[in-house]
Amino acid sequence: MNILIIEDDDTISFALKTYLERFGYNSSVYEYLDDIMDINISDFDLIILDVNLPDGSGFDYLKYIREYDDIPVLMLTVKDNEDNILRGFEYGADEYITKPFSLPILKARIDNIFNRIYNHGEMFDFKDLSLNKDSKTAYIDDVPLDLSKQEYDVLEFLLFNKRINITREKLLDKVWESNHYGVNDNTLSVTIKRLREKLGIYGKHIKTIRGIGYRWEDMDG
Repeated sequence: MNILIIEDDDTISFALKTYLERFGYNSSVYEYLDDIMDINISDFDLIILDVNLPDGSGFDYLKYIREYDDIPVLMLTVKDNEDNILRGFEYGADEYITKPFSLPILKARIDNIFNRIYNHGEMFDFKDLSLNKDSKTAYIDDVPLDLSKQEYDVLEFLLFNKRINITREKLLDKVWESNHYGVNDNTLSVTIKRLREKLGIYGKHIKTIRGIGYRWEDMDG
C-alpha cells in the first residue's frame, strides 16, 4: 500500500514514514500543497492530510480532490473542536485524528480504512488474540500491538503451525528470507524475547524446544 503524507512538521512526518514503513507501507512525504498539485494521486492508496499547511488549508485540498477522486483521506491536526471534525467529515474525510497521537492507534485506524474500503483483512483468531494477515497487525481484545514486521511474522508463522516444532533455521529462512546479512541466532532470540513481552499472558504459548527451536503450544488459562 502506498501512502501520501502531507504534513509540514518534519518530526511528525519522519516518525509517520519510519513507523509505517516498518509494516510494509510505502510512504511519500510532502510539506507544501503546491508540491503535490502535479502528482497523480491515483498512485496512492491513502492520504494522511494535515489541516494547517504553510501554503493553504488541508480542508480546501480535501474539498478539491473530492471533486474527482474518492481516495481515502485521514485528517491530521492539533485542532480537536467539534466544528473542525464535522467540517472534515462534511468534505469527505474517512478518518480524523488529533495531535498528539499514538502511532499504533493511528496505524490501526489506517488498517481499518483499508479493511473497510478495499475489503482487506483476512483475520485469524486465537482466543482474544487475533491477526490481520493483510495489514500484518496483531490485536489483543481489539487493541493493536506495537509489533515490528519480524515480530509479527514470527508470531504468525508459529501460530499458524501451532503444536509443531519449528527449527530456528526455518524461522530465520521464513521471516528474514534473503535478508540474512547480519542476522543470526541472537537476532532471533531477541525477537522472540520482545514478542513474548509484547504478547503479555499469550507469551507463554511460545515454548522453547531445547536444541531445536520453538513451538506455539495450546494450554488452559
